[in-house]
Amino acid sequence: MEKKDENIEKPKAPKQENELLQFFIGIVLLGAGLFMLSKRVMVHSGWYVWRIGGFDLSSGTVTIPLIIGIIWYFADSKSIVPKIIITLSVVFLVISIIMSVKIYFVTTSMFDYILIFGMAGAGAGLLLKTLFKKRD
Repeated sequence: MEKKDENIEKPKAPKQENELLQFFIGIVLLGAGLFMLSKRVMVHSGWYVWRIGGFDLSSGTVTIPLIIGIIWYFADSKSIVPKIIITLSVVFLVISIIMSVKIYFVTTSMFDYILIFGMAGAGAGLLLKTLFKKRD
């Protein structure tokens, strides 16, 4: 009988990565990067002017149809016209508020800039890696 060589190495199983840990590390890194980014951004708003042809309307005049619609609704609650006026007025009011917002990135150091976008990029990469990995 022949002896089997016991020194032959068995093939090792591929190293299993802890996907759940990578997922949570990705969430933490992405969240920290976006938090730091939001701390470096200043938001400012002012009055917005709607330009309709050659006529300028300030954002405050958008409330006039809203007031008219509310008065009309209480005078005749069965009519659909005041409901349409109120709905459109609220939509235009929200649009005018959003359009009046200006966003600025404040001056920051290069280290902070690299840290912010590096953390956000690494976190997004880890999340994408774990979410879109091919499963066996």
